[in-house]
Amino acid sequence: MTASANLYAAAIRIRAVPRSGMIAAARAVKQVAADEGRRLAGSDGLKGKKRRGLKLRARDEIRDHGNVTRCRIQGVSPAGWVWVTSGTAAHDIRRRKRGPMRKMTVRHPGTSGRGGWRRVRERAERIVPVIFRDELSRAVEG
Repeated sequence: MTASANLYAAAIRIRAVPRSGMIAAARAVKQVAADEGRRLAGSDGLKGKKRRGLKLRARDEIRDHGNVTRCRIQGVSPAGWVWVTSGTAAHDIRRRKRGPMRKMTVRHPGTSGRGGWRRVRERAERIVPVIFRDELSRAVEG
């Protein structure tokens, strides 16, 4: 191969880095969110007696806009992520007993947030640049 053909092939590989890097980064961040969700779902009251924990995951949306590739990652079961990140305020709930007083409401004190999505974001901020660096070095080396 000639030098110009090698340079052209390298340019094509480098041009594909944003999209391939986004896919790899999105996959890694979704795995981080799943790990964090598993950790939080069992520990912070997102399940009651004899209930499964609320499954906290993430999904991605990668779009190309001309020369720009954008990736959005958001939590699936957004209410659950809000609850484990910022907590809930005190609120009224219906009493879970049978009999004539079953319609009575009681005051739930609320829960404190444990920063679930914040931790996902912090871990993602550390791993995403490494993924893009690896993708770029792989494209340059050929």
